[in-house]
Amino acid sequence: MPDFTQSPRNLDPPTVVDHILLPVADLEEGARTLRERHGLQAIPGGRHPKVGTANMIVPLGRQYLELIAIADPQEAAASRLGRRIIPALDDGRMFVAWALRTRNLDAMRGKLLAAGWNLAPIVEGSRRRPDGQVLHWRTQDVEAGAEPIALPFVIEWDVPDGLHPGEAAAPHPSGATALRRVVVGARDPAHVHDQLRLLLGDSDLYEVRAAASDGIEELVLDSPHGELVVRAPDVH
Repeated sequence: MPDFTQSPRNLDPPTVVDHILLPVADLEEGARTLRERHGLQAIPGGRHPKVGTANMIVPLGRQYLELIAIADPQEAAASRLGRRIIPALDDGRMFVAWALRTRNLDAMRGKLLAAGWNLAPIVEGSRRRPDGQVLHWRTQDVEAGAEPIALPFVIEWDVPDGLHPGEAAAPHPSGATALRRVVVGARDPAHVHDQLRLLLGDSDLYEVRAAASDGIEELVLDSPHGELVVRAPDVH
């Protein structure tokens, strides 16, 4: 992996956390568990064509949690996302990835390549909502492997106003309104913090802790009753 701290000064990174992926063996069961334990309501999402996965959405304004499951094992085994979901489920991990949102993925990719980042190609994605509306997006991974990492990938949405998944209506019993902070564990926390600082700036949207492995450890959500914490041991 390249030295992310050597990026150009004119790098215009995304500054918004978009969503968090939670792998589940069964969407309905995962949604029920999330509601019972954390007061979070998931709604139907859709199928990801040629990726082998399907999802349910926990809307949080312009952010959301994504419950994601394997819908077609053969398709999933051949897709980049599927190859990350399968071992995450086997290992019993609650979080598999997180995403930042940008408005210009091509510009982001060009600047990162110029800075020496070793990037996989941009991937186009889509899914059809239950109402028939098709959502489109493009994503840029910063690491192509299946192993968990602390860094997020980047997404650029191509959807009409008001159709970002986080904007859907969902009555959360907890009253949760937004994602406040992503807490990641890292074997080299100082280095990961520097990487995230480049992507998100000096922000309270993330926290880095020393850990035996890289990856998300917990989420902190805003609610009328104070902070709502969703930790990895709580679901599995």
